[in-house]
Amino acid sequence: MGMARHRAIPVLITYDNNRSALTRVRLGGDLHDEKWLQALIHDHPAILPISDIEPGFGDLIAAGREVPTGHGNIDNLYLTPSGDIVLVETKLWRNGQMRREVVAQALDYVAALTLMGFEAFETAVARGQQAPRRLYDLVRDHPEVLEEAEFIDAISLNLRRGRMLVIVLGDGIRTETEVLGDLLQSHAGAHFTFALVELATWRNSAGDILAVPSTLARTVMIERGIVRVEDGAATVHPIPAAARRGAQSISSADFWDEMAKRDPSLPAAIRSFLSALEPLGVYPDLKASLNLKLDLPDREKPINFGYIMKNGTFWPNPASWTLPEAIWRPYFEALAEMVGGSVIDEPNNKYVAVNGRSGPRIEQFLPLHQDSWVAAIERVIAGISLLGTEGTGEEAC
Repeated sequence: MGMARHRAIPVLITYDNNRSALTRVRLGGDLHDEKWLQALIHDHPAILPISDIEPGFGDLIAAGREVPTGHGNIDNLYLTPSGDIVLVETKLWRNGQMRREVVAQALDYVAALTLMGFEAFETAVARGQQAPRRLYDLVRDHPEVLEEAEFIDAISLNLRRGRMLVIVLGDGIRTETEVLGDLLQSHAGAHFTFALVELATWRNSAGDILAVPSTLARTVMIERGIVRVEDGAATVHPIPAAARRGAQSISSADFWDEMAKRDPSLPAAIRSFLSALEPLGVYPDLKASLNLKLDLPDREKPINFGYIMKNGTFWPNPASWTLPEAIWRPYFEALAEMVGGSVIDEPNNKYVAVNGRSGPRIEQFLPLHQDSWVAAIERVIAGISLLGTEGTGEEAC
């Protein structure tokens, strides 16, 4: 006999420790409709669990609502300062057929956008609700924004490749594997990540509403399809399973693409290094950068040995944030010796530099110094074990 599914019930605790269980409510009817849901996520983009789906995307900036594509209007459209594109289709769920239709509709939007250049895309966004006339005006004040020409190039490339994040969001989604499988295979020519997100809504006795997002399903589809021309018509077919390299997220694909631009052999060198670290328990954690982490039983958070940025710079700074100087300094000195650099020890910033201030590039370490780097990390781990140090770890970069 299968176990019945029961949803946990959140409890609201006031400042004076009064506690009350919340009641699950469904949107629609006498409560709120899809327009209310669209306005909520437009005004509060951070409610979308992007870091769970595409950790390398960074901050979402609402670009518009009801954006026309020629195949219907996108409910909510977002951009990031680095030119990533996110589409959200909202739906108050009623039945399985409706779920299938809304998923198909969202994927049709991807197909429509891949036919647009930057100018056509900017014009379409401007015709939506709560949208700017110029896309760069949305992001120009963000601290991580690209230069305008680079931003336009990034948007253009993502449109051309269909490299987007597609989210179907509702208040009562139930995942259906066959829907995702059939529909995603029918869009084999695009590079997108697809996610189902539920926004559960709860109400207290005063009528206040708590909206709780959760990612229910995430399907990545990065491989290109095979283009065949038959009788003058081009069709895109999925790559045979035996020929696929394995699915990646957009964040992962972007990182490895940037490494390959620096040196075509660099991705293989980094992967070889990661494989050499695996027996030590060190693993890669891709956020905005590729972090080198180690979990230890006496620490709440992982040790971070440093991170590789998309521009190829390696920063070991996080190791100094939580490890004692007797451990992090020899590690930094070993890294500095590999690249002919020096250890910079400032009051609030400790790092390895080349040419006095610049961070070293990953290709200065790999593949030439792989064995030395692995040995340096191994010494750090041994030092932690000997000292029995305790710490809290640090977040990924």
